[in-house]
Amino acid sequence: MSESSIDQLSQEDLLERLANELGPDLKPCTPEHGIQRYLKKRRSELTENTLTEYERKLSRYGQYLDRNGIEDLRELDGRTLDDMIAWRRYDSTDEVEELATKTIRDDLFVLRNWVQYLEDIDAVTPDLSNSISIPDLRDGDGVRDVDMDPERVERVLDYLATFEYASLDHVIWALTAGTGRRTGCLIALDCDDTHLADEAPFLEFSHRPETETRLKNCEQSEGHVALTPAQADVIRDYLTNTRPDVEDDHGREPLLATSHGRISNSTFRRCIYRWSRPCSIGTDCPHDRDPEACEANRSSDDASKCPSSRSPHTLRHGFITDARRNGVPIDLLSDRCDVTEEVIRKYYDETTEEERREVRRQILDKHANENGGGYL
Repeated sequence: MSESSIDQLSQEDLLERLANELGPDLKPCTPEHGIQRYLKKRRSELTENTLTEYERKLSRYGQYLDRNGIEDLRELDGRTLDDMIAWRRYDSTDEVEELATKTIRDDLFVLRNWVQYLEDIDAVTPDLSNSISIPDLRDGDGVRDVDMDPERVERVLDYLATFEYASLDHVIWALTAGTGRRTGCLIALDCDDTHLADEAPFLEFSHRPETETRLKNCEQSEGHVALTPAQADVIRDYLTNTRPDVEDDHGREPLLATSHGRISNSTFRRCIYRWSRPCSIGTDCPHDRDPEACEANRSSDDASKCPSSRSPHTLRHGFITDARRNGVPIDLLSDRCDVTEEVIRKYYDETTEEERREVRRQILDKHANENGGGYL
């Protein structure tokens, strides 16, 4: 700026320009201190039960920031908030694979109000709270739908095998529907983690926090997961013909990749939402919507607005529940899917007593036939 133009500015304009160039004068504040200050301020406005609920919600975010090395709230930015919200929705609890929209919506109202308070006390950059988007509730969002019929999954896989063979989307669906593993585990895979040459192909999962691919249960999430020959063929053809020749920021070669490197959680989720819409595979809309005018068809970011679209946890849930209905032992599923037997029994095993009895009968009959009588 020239000296003459500076002379033409009023003192107020000059101060505003300097403030914009220098940035806000933020004060240091730890996440824990910021939470306690906020709760103290709200104490006179809230009931004791509500205050306890707010503290419980915010403490989760405080723990996330602590685990990720955020010791000063001045480091908090929009990307960190986005990662933290995704963690809360998809990875913060073993009880479910994804929080219901109503649950995350309630959480985000509290989070946004806290960040607004932090703005008021100059602990974070101004307007940071505007980056927290509160999802709208649709009919039925108060009840989490964790089911996707196996026939629907098969139709999607058949469509992708025909029209999108060995594409990134095809591999994402084949792995999600065929392994029972979490999104984070699949994103963490490198090309070298695929063992496809053997007669018994498999994937190898490794916890590598030093290069930003943590597994949810750390080393306990590590292990081998068997693939079918058909799944191995899809991955092999993807590696040969489709996958871009890229590395991530740590020099590793991610299996699931775009031209920019390892795919993000949001890219993964969009893929599942997009292809779980009935219209995306040429099926008539069960909601009597015109695909050309449907809000869920405007872009890949809007696919989740389709009432029939499903998130990645739905495929994991379906894999486990379908396996249980077909008699796969809980201990085997626990090891393969990285989930405790207790959680499977409580949240995934939807078999009836009659179904369990019939499975036991089939297993015992099989052993009896193989052993020729006696004690089975």
